[in-house]
Amino acid sequence: MVVLTLVFISLYGAALTGLLKPLADEKMVLRLEPIIFVIIGYYFGRLPGQQNEKNLQLEVGRQTQRADASQSAKEQALQSNEALEEKVKNVKATLAAETSAFSTTSGSHSLRSANLREEELRPIVNAALRILNS
Repeated sequence: MVVLTLVFISLYGAALTGLLKPLADEKMVLRLEPIIFVIIGYYFGRLPGQQNEKNLQLEVGRQTQRADASQSAKEQALQSNEALEEKVKNVKATLAAETSAFSTTSGSHSLRSANLREEELRPIVNAALRILNS
C-alpha cells in the first residue's frame, strides 16, 4: 500500500513539474489527481483507525480480565458464605442437642435446667468453639 502510494505521488509530482511528457497533458493530470488524493486519504485515514482498533481491543481484553476477576471474587465470597452458614448450622445443632441432653438428664428439675451452672455449660461452649474454629 505504501509503495503504491509513493508511486502515484511521484507520478503526480513528475506530471506537475513536466518531467513526464505523456502526463504533461493537463487533462490526464486532472484525471489522476482525485485517484491520488483518495489513495493518500485512505492511507492516512486508515493509520489512526488501526491504532484506535488496537486500543479498543486492548481495552476489551482489560475489561474481560476485570470481569473474570470480579466473577472469581464473587464465587469465592459465595463459597465462604456457604461455609460460614454451614458452621453456624452445625453450632446450632450442637447447642440444641447438648442443651436437650442436659435438660433430660436433670429430670424434672425445671429450675435447675433453667439455671445451668458454668461447669455444665463449658463442654457445650467448647464444642461450639471447635466447630467454629474448624
